[in-house]
Amino acid sequence: MLVPTLGLLALVTACGDSIGGTSDTGITTASSTMAATTMGMTGEPTTSAGPTTGTTDPLETTEGTAAETTQGTSATESTTSTDTEDPTSDTETTGDQPADCEAPGILEICDQGLDGSETDHAFWALGVDCTDPDPDDLSGVIPIFNKKFKQFSQWNNPETWRVIAGFGTHEEQGELLFGPREGERLLMVSTGRISEPDGDGVVTELPGSQFDNNNNLNEDLDALPAPLSPDHGSNGGQGGDPFVDCDGVGDCSDSILDNWIQGDEAPRDVLSYAFDVQVPGGTNSFGFDFVFFSSEYPDFVGDAFNDMFIAWSTSELFTGNVSFFEGGPLTVTSLATAIDSGYSGDAPELAGTGFEGYGATKWVTVNAPVAPDEVFTFAFAIMDMGDSNKATAALIDDWHWGCKECEPFEINPDCGTEGEPPCCGICIDKLLDPECSTPGHPLCCLD
Repeated sequence: MLVPTLGLLALVTACGDSIGGTSDTGITTASSTMAATTMGMTGEPTTSAGPTTGTTDPLETTEGTAAETTQGTSATESTTSTDTEDPTSDTETTGDQPADCEAPGILEICDQGLDGSETDHAFWALGVDCTDPDPDDLSGVIPIFNKKFKQFSQWNNPETWRVIAGFGTHEEQGELLFGPREGERLLMVSTGRISEPDGDGVVTELPGSQFDNNNNLNEDLDALPAPLSPDHGSNGGQGGDPFVDCDGVGDCSDSILDNWIQGDEAPRDVLSYAFDVQVPGGTNSFGFDFVFFSSEYPDFVGDAFNDMFIAWSTSELFTGNVSFFEGGPLTVTSLATAIDSGYSGDAPELAGTGFEGYGATKWVTVNAPVAPDEVFTFAFAIMDMGDSNKATAALIDDWHWGCKECEPFEINPDCGTEGEPPCCGICIDKLLDPECSTPGHPLCCLD
């Protein structure tokens, strides 16, 4: 149900920019040092905390100001931080990086050994909200506030989300293909149930088991969790002009509504996360890495049972779904469109995932525009549509800032080329998909 694919363990530090070595197989890889260090963007570190306002929600797990969320991790939580700089980092590069970019160049790591026993672990695994030893120095962290974790259930079902060290058994260059993009843990979410990790924190599933992996016990809804909205948001809310004149409420990509209607406006097994974050000065984009799996592929392509993964931003520059592909959200139908850039059938990369015989993307990166110094909400949700059957899952990691501005391919077909801004949207390494930027492939290419 998802789309494009990205390189194996490639660290992406800017909108359209990646760093890492290249293997003989053409897959971008990251060194062990890079796996233990989150790389940011060039510029002076930010020292400002976010606003202190928030709302009360009985489904929120934690809430507070940016300053509060960077304090108070006790020694008993066994989180540590590291700031080792990787020699391949671009943090010392001046080149064409904006001189006023205040995004931290190197981020603290605090997801070592996390077991997911606390909901805060999910945010730490993404690379945000890491507790800094000095709450007055935010130079190496991405502080967040107004955190929301919603299972839409009366109980906390640990089987629907896990903080893990890897998924499946396939390795590339001696590392798990579906392993962390930063730090030592990543977040896995599912519309079904996820097996308990082994002693090393790795989840493996029986071959083909995801097709019969049904209800994750979360409630059925008749609306998307706030702030997500299926309604068109472009053209002042009238739609028809994606990415232009966002109304600040609906989906300015105009990508969700058709699938929402086709799925009977009935999200099932919904799991969502959200947080507010202040953009550092001189910083013009953000991004994250993910993989999308669905056992609905290929049987339910084009059907009403079209599970969705939605990533959402409320930036003043763009409000709406940032994980769009060829005008639609990430679903089993869009996965079918982009399967040439992913894995399907008996692909060895699916070994140990339970999605053998079905479909998945490779690692992809989403880039989206933001305005320097603004406060915006980032949210994502995964859901079945129309029923509670057949598992769809996502791996999410390496939430990061980008100094450079980005533009959607649909607005600027030359984005990502010399002299043009990087592309927004779902991006893939050219080494993994030489046909990126062509129909049926991710339109955003990473060199």
